[in-house]
Amino acid sequence: MRLLLTGASGFIGKNFLELAPKSTEIFGIYSKSKGIENFVKEKKLRNVKLYKCDLTIKDEVEKLFAKIGKNFESCIYLAGNVNVPVSITNPAEDLNANAVGIINFFQCCERIGKFIYMSSAAVYDGNKGRVTAKTRLDPIIPYCISKLATEQYIKFYSYSEKIKSYAILRLGGAYGRYSEKKFVSKLVEDVLQDKKVIEVYGDGTNIVNVMYVKDVIKALFVCLKSKKSNVVCNLGQENMTITELVQRTAKVFNKKISIKYTPRRKDQKYITFSIEVDFNKLFDFKPDYSFEEGIKEFGRTKNDK
Repeated sequence: MRLLLTGASGFIGKNFLELAPKSTEIFGIYSKSKGIENFVKEKKLRNVKLYKCDLTIKDEVEKLFAKIGKNFESCIYLAGNVNVPVSITNPAEDLNANAVGIINFFQCCERIGKFIYMSSAAVYDGNKGRVTAKTRLDPIIPYCISKLATEQYIKFYSYSEKIKSYAILRLGGAYGRYSEKKFVSKLVEDVLQDKKVIEVYGDGTNIVNVMYVKDVIKALFVCLKSKKSNVVCNLGQENMTITELVQRTAKVFNKKISIKYTPRRKDQKYITFSIEVDFNKLFDFKPDYSFEEGIKEFGRTKNDK
């Protein structure tokens, strides 16, 4: 398989490079990371070729496709802004990273066979209660707006026949190796280091849905191999409050903690909806890890450092 991967130096990108079958020829696109080349060398990923390109700069994208070819059997698109506070303080930067980047991508390539876009459950921003892929969307947080706009551009380029088939996966969230800046990663470190008090923004009722990254990568390959076409669905695991997340993590490692609730931050989104995960049924997919199993294995990787 000849596969194009954008966002190769990110959290999910690195895990994909490491866990993908070595028979997969991967063209990894990255923008700012300085360590991704060393990562590929250290992991001996001879099936991976890396290319530096800022997708928000059209000239760079044109040069990229002139170098690697303009037609690909498949593409997994992970690139874009993932920083919600940045989207609030600088909406233009967020829109540029998410929507403009993908417009440049499609304007410069010719045709993609199977296109998988890692969207976000954040598109349900503003909803309460259970949400499905058919739920009415009306987000107000810039990050959530730009992710939804990007979904719509994918549909346009499918209509324009740049894409043979697409799958838009609205991921609730993920944790695992190479996710040092994420809340779950810091939480696991704090619990393992016997920190007694865990700080949580807000009152702890914020809903999260996090999936172990190994299952995310498995899901991506199941999606790649599937013949299903033009699908929009939710990918994730369990819905739980942030309080439950902290308590269950501490229980996995047999640690006693208390939670300190602090005032809500205006630069963060607070989730009041729980996603209905329909990916499993649509793609006949079964995760390998429960939340507890994933957290336990992730904890072992922290101790191995």
